[in-house]
Amino acid sequence: MSTQETPPAKRPNYFLWTFILVGLMAATAVADPTLLTNTIATISQFFYLKFDWLIMWLPLLAFGVGLSVALSPRFGNIRLGGKDAVPEFSFLSWMNMLFTAGIGVGIVFFGPIEALWHYFQSPIGIKAEGLTEYEKVENAMSLALHVWGIPAWSLYMIAGLVMAYFAYQHQTECTPAAPLQYSFRNKKWAKPLGIIVTGMAILSIAMSVSSSIAMASVQIASGLKIITGITFDSITGKALILAALAALYTLGAILPINKGMKFLGDWTVYFSIVLLLFVFSVGPTHYFLSTMAVSVGNIFTKTIHHSFELYMFHNRDWVVWYPMAYWVWWVTWAPFVGVFLAKISRGRTLRQFVLASVMVPAGFIVIWFSVFSGFSLLDTVEGSGRLAEIANKGDYEGTFYYLLNMLPLSGLTKPLTVMLFLGFIVTTVTSAAISLGIMTSNNGRSENKFRAVVWSILMTLISYAVIFTGKMEGIKAVGSFSGFPFVFVMYLWFAALWRQLNRDVPRVKKEQ
Repeated sequence: MSTQETPPAKRPNYFLWTFILVGLMAATAVADPTLLTNTIATISQFFYLKFDWLIMWLPLLAFGVGLSVALSPRFGNIRLGGKDAVPEFSFLSWMNMLFTAGIGVGIVFFGPIEALWHYFQSPIGIKAEGLTEYEKVENAMSLALHVWGIPAWSLYMIAGLVMAYFAYQHQTECTPAAPLQYSFRNKKWAKPLGIIVTGMAILSIAMSVSSSIAMASVQIASGLKIITGITFDSITGKALILAALAALYTLGAILPINKGMKFLGDWTVYFSIVLLLFVFSVGPTHYFLSTMAVSVGNIFTKTIHHSFELYMFHNRDWVVWYPMAYWVWWVTWAPFVGVFLAKISRGRTLRQFVLASVMVPAGFIVIWFSVFSGFSLLDTVEGSGRLAEIANKGDYEGTFYYLLNMLPLSGLTKPLTVMLFLGFIVTTVTSAAISLGIMTSNNGRSENKFRAVVWSILMTLISYAVIFTGKMEGIKAVGSFSGFPFVFVMYLWFAALWRQLNRDVPRVKKEQ
């Protein structure tokens, strides 16, 4: 990112007051974790039910805005940092860091169970009348890929695009507020709103990433128990795992990005590809290929339908805790993923940024879920049904390992999976801590290692509450709770980006 300093100005001390607020939440998490997660879950449910109409089509709108920029002959060739800017990272490393920062441990945790949830609980799964078994299975996979595919990555893309454009082309702060304060600088509401937005972004990052830390901790504990026979189910055992994880991602936040995050991102993706190729090869390969083909077709034909379907007269619990919670979770992550994407994307054109940051990771998601969720669906419909039985009992963290037990060489693949959990969570929290360090630095643009360490510690303490309660609803609620305001901020980002691009076009065309 450019080393040019922002003009001297009185900047709110975001670090101090957000540290106090997050610190109070962390203290509550340690003192009474059940109170924290239950309160958050109750508030979350109210918001989902009242604003479902505003949430459901937001990802599709983000994709539309990004695609309009990418395909525009006026905007697509704009290069972040100026026409002579050169990318700092290779395309492969850029994609690896983007993917591991944005998706995190979720694809491993939810990989074998995501489609099962939709199969058993959605209105278009086994509860639907008049559908064949094949249609129910196809619907389940279609919903899984809708939640995790192009719409989700579009939210990350638009956040990164907005913040990167203003940070590189106009040398603003690299914060969620900067686009609003710059594009609407003549509006009286822009500055105070920007202060609130940045503060809420910091809180939302701390809360949402804490839920991912909790997911990784319980899944690593489950894996170690299955592999070694040693039980880590006690709070003490999980706390030890949590402490070990904290040491790793804190170290990652201290190291320079090209040594820490780049190394972690590359190797985490390599491990995931090795595991994916193994299961693809030794499992029902033809079935996996068929699932991928059908899934790609459903993305083209069903994305718009899913984006506008609220299932008004069906069980609202499923709508609340599946599509709604996920969408807001992605929105909650968007500020920190956006800051981090901006940090690593200097030298890329807007067209490259939009298309690569959506299509490449979404393509990987199609393959991943077609293999792992597809395997679970096949076992449920035509196999032993063991994976569904395990998942329906609430052993979400153990499902992935039991899936590997059904294939050859599980003695090797299960330890590799533990390493995969480690890699994904360390890269996610590392990128979040770096983003928080930037956002709470003195100028809003530079990395601050000390503050990144402080945020790592606070996120670890909040994750303790989620681990203690152990409820999936608690994980989702904590993950998405503080992202509610950003549902509204997203719409302002769209307007700010489009407004500024149209202002800048004559100048940009002259430069190029």
